Order: sequence, then structure tokens, then C-alpha cells
Amino acid sequence: MSNDRRQVPVWLWYALLCIFWWGLWGFLSKVAGNSASPLQLQILFTLGMLPVALGMLVQMRWNLDRNVGGASYGTLSGIATGIGSLGYYAALREQNASVVTPVTGLFPLLTVILAFIVLRERLNRVQMGGMVLALASIVVLSM
Repeated sequence: MSNDRRQVPVWLWYALLCIFWWGLWGFLSKVAGNSASPLQLQILFTLGMLPVALGMLVQMRWNLDRNVGGASYGTLSGIATGIGSLGYYAALREQNASVVTPVTGLFPLLTVILAFIVLRERLNRVQMGGMVLALASIVVLSM
């Protein structure tokens, strides 16, 4: 009898943790949005990130890489996330989390499109079909 069990890839465990924590973040954002403005939520979100960042700095022994490209794109990523979060918090004030979160959760579509155009990554037919269905979900969810 063969013991050929497929192991769950490490990246999938990380992705599942991400889904859990981001799902909790979306829920907590809606609850907080009932008593705080989008601007205040963004400030509080940033303050909440500080202990995580400090924990990572301690783990890295305060030794950051000095790669200019990595630092530049990392900083731009943080700015884009901050601005996007403001839009998310503002949308939550106007609509239910059950609608806003799945719609804003389609942000990877832009990532895929940019990777296709700028990085020349390939898409197969199934992936393209998935993107079309994801775009259609915006229409369905916004009704």
C-alpha cells in the first residue's frame, strides 16, 4: 500500500492565513466604521500596523536591506495600500460589508492586467475566463 499523500504547499498555508486575517480586518473595519470616519480609520489602521512592523524589525535585528528598488517599490506599495484603504473605509460607510468587501476584493484583476502588460506574464484561457467572471461579479454584487 502506497503512502502517497499530497502535502499542502507552504504558500497555500500562508495564503489561508492571509484570507483569515484580511477577512477579520474587513469585519472589524465595518464595525469600526459605524463610529469613526474613513480618515480616522486609516490613521488607526496605520497605528495598528506599527506593532507588526516593529515585531518584524526585531526579528530582522533592525537590519533592513538597502536595495533602492526594493525600498522604493515597498514604500509605493504602502502608499497605494493606504489610499486604497481610504476608499474601502469610505465605501463601507455607504454600503454593507457583504457587498463592498467582495467587490474591492477583486483588486487582483488590476495586478493581473499590469503583470500581463508590464511584466509580460502569460494568461491561459481559463485564467482569462476567470477574470471575465470576476468582472461580472461586480455587476451582480452591486445590484
